[in-house]
Amino acid sequence: MSVVTITIPAAPSGTDTSGHWRRVVTGIDLRQRGGYAVLGSFVRPGTRMTVPLGTLVLAVDKTVYERARGPRLGAGRFVESATVRILKARTRGLVEVWSRGYQTAWIHPSVISRLTSLLQKQQERLARNPERAEQDRQAADKANARRIERARAARLKAEAEDERREQRRLYRELKAEAKALAERGRRRKAAADRQALGERKAQARAAALTAAAERRAADRAARVDRIEQEARKRRELETGYAEFWHRAERERVRDLKVVEQVSVQLAGRRLAPGVRLQLLEHLGTLTDGTTTVWWTTQEVTSHSDLGAARCAYRAHARSTVQPYPASASERHRAEVLDERFWRSVERRRAGMEAVEHSFDTVAARNLASGVRLHLRAQGDETGVAGWTTEEVTTHFHPGAARSVYRRHTRSIPRTRTAGTNQRPTS
Repeated sequence: MSVVTITIPAAPSGTDTSGHWRRVVTGIDLRQRGGYAVLGSFVRPGTRMTVPLGTLVLAVDKTVYERARGPRLGAGRFVESATVRILKARTRGLVEVWSRGYQTAWIHPSVISRLTSLLQKQQERLARNPERAEQDRQAADKANARRIERARAARLKAEAEDERREQRRLYRELKAEAKALAERGRRRKAAADRQALGERKAQARAAALTAAAERRAADRAARVDRIEQEARKRRELETGYAEFWHRAERERVRDLKVVEQVSVQLAGRRLAPGVRLQLLEHLGTLTDGTTTVWWTTQEVTSHSDLGAARCAYRAHARSTVQPYPASASERHRAEVLDERFWRSVERRRAGMEAVEHSFDTVAARNLASGVRLHLRAQGDETGVAGWTTEEVTTHFHPGAARSVYRRHTRSIPRTRTAGTNQRPTS
């Protein structure tokens, strides 16, 4: 006897792959029924193994079909059928020695009978040469052990190769990831460098713009200062020139007398009930035949009682006025205001008429340099109509006159009696 290498057949197409099974038959247990009576080891389809010649292999393939008769509903509609084959190991491989189909899924007793008869014939052959049978069995076991060892080694080699392949794949992935990280880091660094360069350029541009703006502002401030200095010098020259001629005019008319005088009220405002402030422009003809112009600010208080007028005249103190500005900047602001004021005055001057004084001066006294206080009686053809106290300040400079008029505040005179009767005027 000898050994042979066989391949367990696979299930035919169209069968239930989950219901087939293969078994190397080594004996029959007549105490069991069906497939439980077959003794041996189960093997998978496609398995290669070494067995002694004459070894029996039982192959069972199941098929599910629809019942043509009988129950048509529920679990009884579909049933299983089985095809049972007995294969024998020959020198050319497995050879089918018996086959039969059954309408049931369990092993029929006829299969057990056929296996029993075949096993008896095999046992008879083995009994004629037991030593050769034992040698064949040992050779088959060694061949199967070697095949199993080779399969195990091949499996371990494949697993090791798969592991090395997986390690190489992981290494490539890690290398690619590291390269990607390095590329991302390089890009981030390049982006950060570009951003830092852009920020430095922006800062340099902002610094350049700021420096240019500061230079322009400095140039503009220097130009404005130069223009203001030139304007200030020009104003000082003009002011000095005007003050020189006004002072010369005052010196010229100091010893001359006014022969004829025409006065025009340029402005007037109400300080209190019965008290008005007037700005008058006077044109006078002097004894030498020349003319001159001067301005006066008059605080006129009307009285209907002579005693009250005399009391106000005696108790009158000079009003507190702010002087004409001395500094150039203040004079400049005052001159701007004066220019506006005189423009408005010129617009009203055309509609005004000259007013002749019709007051008789009863008494007069000096309050300060250029400031006199008059007590006058206002009369008509029927007699005295009223009395007024006038604080008259003479100005030869129109700006000074306008400044005094603008900043004038009423003085607080002391009265003789508590019941002084004053006639309010508008």
